[in-house]
Amino acid sequence: MSGPKVVELRQEGWRDGITALKQIIADLESGELEPIQSGVLVLMGKDGGIETFAFGPRGDDVTSLGLLRIGERIIVDSALGDE
Repeated sequence: MSGPKVVELRQEGWRDGITALKQIIADLESGELEPIQSGVLVLMGKDGGIETFAFGPRGDDVTSLGLLRIGERIIVDSALGDE
């Protein structure tokens, strides 16, 4: 079993939430992104409300928490300019 694949943190052109989510779906459907085994989505509304979603065949609590931590590390590294 191979580990998670680290990819570029996309920011530019992803400012519109609905357009970004539609693009992710299109990338999944076209095969540009691998099929989802586990996914976590955290959304913050304009009033500050937080919605969280865990999904996929391996979308259990422990896997989702680990995935959030991996994502956090990728974002921190990107913000600090570490490659």
